[in-house]
Amino acid sequence: MKREHFITLICLSVSVLFTAGVWYLYYQRYFNGLILNDAMDYAGIARNVALGKGFISQYITPLGLAHHGVPQPDMWRAPLWPLALAGFQKAFGFIDEASALGTGFFFIAATPVIFLLARQWFGTLVAAGSVIIYTLTPKLLYYSISGMTESMSIFLMALAVLLVSASALKNSYGDWLSGIVLGLFYLARYNALVFIPFFLIFRWLFRKEGLLPPARLLAGFILTTLPWLIRNTVIFGSPLFSLQKYEPVMFTPVYPDYSLYLFTTKVNVIEFFKSHPGEVIEKITSNWADYTSSFISPDLNGVSVAIFITFLAAVILPLTKRATGIRPLIVLCYVTQLAALLVIHFIPRLFLIFSPFYIIFALGATYTLTGMALTRFRRLKAVPGLVTAAAILLLSFNNYTSPGPPEKYTPERSTYSDILYEISARVPDSQVVLTDMGHHVSWYGGRYACKIPYSVDMIPEIQKRADVGALFISDRILWHMPEADRSWKELWYQKPKEINGLRLYKVYEKGLLYLPSEH
Repeated sequence: MKREHFITLICLSVSVLFTAGVWYLYYQRYFNGLILNDAMDYAGIARNVALGKGFISQYITPLGLAHHGVPQPDMWRAPLWPLALAGFQKAFGFIDEASALGTGFFFIAATPVIFLLARQWFGTLVAAGSVIIYTLTPKLLYYSISGMTESMSIFLMALAVLLVSASALKNSYGDWLSGIVLGLFYLARYNALVFIPFFLIFRWLFRKEGLLPPARLLAGFILTTLPWLIRNTVIFGSPLFSLQKYEPVMFTPVYPDYSLYLFTTKVNVIEFFKSHPGEVIEKITSNWADYTSSFISPDLNGVSVAIFITFLAAVILPLTKRATGIRPLIVLCYVTQLAALLVIHFIPRLFLIFSPFYIIFALGATYTLTGMALTRFRRLKAVPGLVTAAAILLLSFNNYTSPGPPEKYTPERSTYSDILYEISARVPDSQVVLTDMGHHVSWYGGRYACKIPYSVDMIPEIQKRADVGALFISDRILWHMPEADRSWKELWYQKPKEINGLRLYKVYEKGLLYLPSEH
């Protein structure tokens, strides 16, 4: 083994061990179970994959029932994270901890990728500093135990950029690998599709060998995603089908919040845009206001204000040749995602995939610009390194403390455990539970759980499409579903003895449980 390769291996090993150690301490201190609804949905899909049932979602919506009955193929989530999570569940069991370990694995796996990216652009010191700051970023640590897709997406985005720009992979193998990883990125998060044109253009300019390199990249992407695209076409009639296609019409005055999911109505998005231009413009304007108000916030960027502002300066200031060449790719991906989310739905956490680049460029700019300023002073050649080392310490502290101390959340599963146990005991696993707590019932109760329809009088419409075995309404109906009709709150207060063939079985402190009359 060459000496430089050995040194690289040591650096990567130390980086991984450092990140793994910090992650484990964070996990031990703050993990108390899954707290995000989407994480429970991913866990439920993964469980079905692990049990050999395929990509079946036990959390369903009225809108989903308009497309397919029960059992319902996953028509909402991208498949890669549930597939990977199924492996962790096989190893550790169908428990919340498996989800945290899965996200932790990808949080740690991103470390060597970030190190190699930073080193190829700015050198070893910046690489080591980038790993330290990345590891001590509270927002990224929070999602590293969340069971969500953020850690996997950060890893795949960084890996895609590394493969497409690495000099050692300036060959046909690099073309194919770049395409394969981008395909995996799409299978982890559908919005990665909008990045593909920019990666193709970058590869074409980087390789300077005509159209064959980007063609190989595209072929690798297509081959990786083809099985899933075929599956969607066979089941739903469209390779790119997802219930998320309806979200451009949501968060408008016509369909406030996620209210369309509460209906069995199939909306033509293009026709909606044509007939409601004012509402669409109002939505975009509102999303833009949300974006601009959080532009430099850690909630959007993951990193502290100081790091993000330094990154913005690095976007326009002169840097190393390699770093300068990659900047347009990152900026174009950012801007394109922003444009898409302004129309679809602005979700700040989706921008966390850019956090490692903010860190790398902030430190890289500090090191490079200090060196440029002192070029004529040979005796001060150690100063850029010292300044960068000081910046690493200061930015690490600033970054870790900027959002305020982390919280240890108490999951709601314990609050409703008695009701979930009763549901598991009383409702056959082939039937559907209508509920305002679908994610909890599907994951912890192990039952098909359908989000309640818009109003109580729409229950028969759901019963026509699914075998409803229970209705469970929690006290959360009083505050957490503003898009639902008031009739659900009235049901909570009035507690009718029977509704649409379902009899009030038991009144809990925090819930109402209705079962078929034979119970």
